[in-house]
Amino acid sequence: MLNRFADQYHLTYPMLSDHDSLIIRKFGILNTNIPPGTRFYGIPFPGQYLLAPDGTVRDKLFLPDYQTRPTASEALLKEYGISAADNGVTITAEDVQAAIVVSDKRSFSGQRLGTAVNFKIAHGWHVYGEPLPAGYTPTSVKFDDDLLAGQALEFPQAKAVKFELLGETLPVYQGEFRATGYILLKQKLPPGEQKLTGTVNFQECNDKVCKLPQSARFEIPIRIDPYVPAAPKK
Repeated sequence: MLNRFADQYHLTYPMLSDHDSLIIRKFGILNTNIPPGTRFYGIPFPGQYLLAPDGTVRDKLFLPDYQTRPTASEALLKEYGISAADNGVTITAEDVQAAIVVSDKRSFSGQRLGTAVNFKIAHGWHVYGEPLPAGYTPTSVKFDDDLLAGQALEFPQAKAVKFELLGETLPVYQGEFRATGYILLKQKLPPGEQKLTGTVNFQECNDKVCKLPQSARFEIPIRIDPYVPAAPKK
């Protein structure tokens, strides 16, 4: 069966036939969300390992739902800042620049893709992190929900700075910093060219003045590929 599958999809790397899920169990990745006795019992949680050249595990990512598939491009973007394709956009609003990247320019419905946002703040200015008191706007990036079932973006720890004129200590970002995360595509999206859209929110200030909060829109093209049918039986 594996030989037929490999021939159908022109796979040249070795494949493992894991009878009775012995290897899956030894790795501790048996999908416990699948009830025993059902058709798919014995499959692993969908996931991947990222191996260093010496064979050590650099990172791993496993997800709870067999219908949700992580992509290799997500791990490469997270660990090395490498995108599988030039798929991003840079927006500039006054003294703030944000380069938003998605780990691949094509995907299937239900897959997870990595995201990263590289910020550059002009010298002398800062934007805010969290937590913040009322009256300030934290920096955020949010994709619209049209194509997405979920998303998450993790920002680095903001620096606590005391502002004497305000009599407050606030979390701020200065210079260059990077946020990383993922987007999860919805199931059963129509195949074809689509656009991932969203908004960057921020408020820039210096030691003496704060500008009004800003919202900058962005869009990133992505191609949704149709599912490839299973290899036919011979």
